[in-house]
Amino acid sequence: MSEKTVSGGGEDLADVYTISSLEQIKVVADPLRVRILETLCLEPRTTKQVAEILGEKPTRLYHHVDALAEVGLIRLVDTRPVRGTTEKYYQAVARSFRTDPGLFSRSEAGDDDTRALADVATAVLSNVTGEVRDLILSGYDLASAEDGLLSYVEVHASEDEIRALHDRLLAILKDLQEMCCDDAEASDGERRYRLSIVWFPLDRGPADSD
Repeated sequence: MSEKTVSGGGEDLADVYTISSLEQIKVVADPLRVRILETLCLEPRTTKQVAEILGEKPTRLYHHVDALAEVGLIRLVDTRPVRGTTEKYYQAVARSFRTDPGLFSRSEAGDDDTRALADVATAVLSNVTGEVRDLILSGYDLASAEDGLLSYVEVHASEDEIRALHDRLLAILKDLQEMCCDDAEASDGERRYRLSIVWFPLDRGPADSD
């Protein structure tokens, strides 16, 4: 991994980074690495600072941070000498991440690649599950609160209607990204919310049987 220092932190931080390689997918197919990546989207931090936020030991995180840096999802942005050692500050390469949909439809993907793709989805959902659980255990009534939602719906529709709903969901995500996701860190008077959408078929359609 390169030890080059890049000054300035988040000055040239991209709004969105598209994960487009199976190597990157395999690295983030771990719930802890997803949490580390989320933490480094907010501001440059050392591995020790990330460990304190996540309630982990720094020694457990070093190889995870190295793995994220190796595939270009985080980068070293600053180094500072402290009491005979050097503190390394890392930051994510973007404020938010998305996965190239083409990765999930590659016919040449082998069993290991397919398993890695499945593990990424599991890691993301695992993090959401943990956040919701912690929120409820803290005394927050997510199911009845006016500013929170906890619900699901099973949709029965034609192929054309399904495609239209899919496009509507993508439009909502795009609108939210453009409207309010310029800064990962909430400013005064703002609160951070999480929107997680999982839209998937419960049965196989005609195209899936080919």
